[in-house]
Amino acid sequence: MSDVRTNPAAKWCLWVLAAIVLLTASQPAAAQEMTPYGKLEHDVTSDFSHIRIRRREDYRSMMFVRDTQEEVVESMLDLAHPNRLVVPYTQFMFLSYAFRPAQERVLIVGLGGGSMVHFLKKFDPELKVDVVEIDPAVVDIARRFFGVTTAGNVKIITADAFKYLAGETPKYDVIYMDAFLKPSEETDSTGKPLNLNTVQFYRDLQSHLTKDGVVVFNLNNHRGLREDLATMREAFPNVYPFVLPENTGLVVVASTAAAPQSPADMLKQARQLDARPNGTFSFEQLARRLARGR
Repeated sequence: MSDVRTNPAAKWCLWVLAAIVLLTASQPAAAQEMTPYGKLEHDVTSDFSHIRIRRREDYRSMMFVRDTQEEVVESMLDLAHPNRLVVPYTQFMFLSYAFRPAQERVLIVGLGGGSMVHFLKKFDPELKVDVVEIDPAVVDIARRFFGVTTAGNVKIITADAFKYLAGETPKYDVIYMDAFLKPSEETDSTGKPLNLNTVQFYRDLQSHLTKDGVVVFNLNNHRGLREDLATMREAFPNVYPFVLPENTGLVVVASTAAAPQSPADMLKQARQLDARPNGTFSFEQLARRLARGR
């Protein structure tokens, strides 16, 4: 085998290969027939986001496209098993059940591809699920490509969550906060709207909860993560952060219960959840990622 350091032809081949890789990476993803997430099925720019839908075999993904053409996974669905939560953070969102095992009505802020809706329909079929999504394009995509629409116990509401929650709403046992937009002056660096990240908003949220209700937040890693946690702790009596795999962020359960729940009681509830039918992951395993003192 020739040594690249001394073989001019080998050096030239490596240079050409590197140039091809850089050129491909610099091209808009829409110009690439395939990416690791599969073939492009749909591309749309709405008033709120640039969205692409890709499919690889039985997996369909909703991608948010940044100005750099970088694609960020917003949602992923196993078409053969829609109730199976593929993206890890979505599993952590349902640690709400370790704090509120019996739920009658919940609100999801941010529809995406609706994977959380699919899970709840199977895991807790009697549950009433309201979903608020600001972007009509996302609502249309969720219906066309992910099979999520208003039907049965599920109600999709196309509205600004801030305005929706400023009005008269039902009382919810759990509110799931999973709303992200294209990063701008009105969002943090991860795309989380700034008006949904204040002490006053969090206190207003509590007026929409039943007694001892909880709010669950999906927080991506960014420089202001500690400040986000501090804001939640100022607004809620009890806050429980769970570290996502590979330290990609946190899922935070914020409880309005006056008394804190001990880690031992939480694990006990998680084991009972693992015994319920239609589960697709271990609640106990996730609960053990509680970040004490963070």
